[in-house]
Amino acid sequence: METVQAHISVLVFPPFKRRVTARRLRQVVEAALAVGVGKIPPEAMGAERQEVSLVIADDEALLELNRTYRGLDEMTDVLSFSPYHAGPYEGDEPPTVDDDGIDFPDPSDEAGNLGEVVVSYPQAKRQALQAKHPVALEVETLVAHGVLHLLGYDHAEPDEEREMFGLQDKALAMINTETGR
Repeated sequence: METVQAHISVLVFPPFKRRVTARRLRQVVEAALAVGVGKIPPEAMGAERQEVSLVIADDEALLELNRTYRGLDEMTDVLSFSPYHAGPYEGDEPPTVDDDGIDFPDPSDEAGNLGEVVVSYPQAKRQALQAKHPVALEVETLVAHGVLHLLGYDHAEPDEEREMFGLQDKALAMINTETGR
């Protein structure tokens, strides 16, 4: 499997700092990049290294981002912001921000920037409780999911869903095999 050299910055909101491990989250990002490497834009692959930002945030942050950038006044678990793959705006009202509202470098200036993934820790916790599995697994699943969206994977159609969720599972299996978890 091809490896991807990536600089991964992780920002964890203070209330969740003791609940997640930045090193482990970086491993999830690396695994998702490795399984999804085929869709990394050629411009980004030509860069010295790829960059991904990851934020573990609260519900309020995700709700505001979802309202602003997707037009949806509802809670969500993960959002991905890619300079290469724009998601659909689904609101009834016109966007309050123009297309240039997301502060991404021009891909031609910093070709390796793949984007940012933002996860709601409280929403991940609720979903983990409902699914009866560890919160850490839910957070890791959402991180892998978000990174695959950065690369252009989607799950709108059944065949896309099978491919994306298969890659997500493969990424999680990779890191769990490596760490013996």
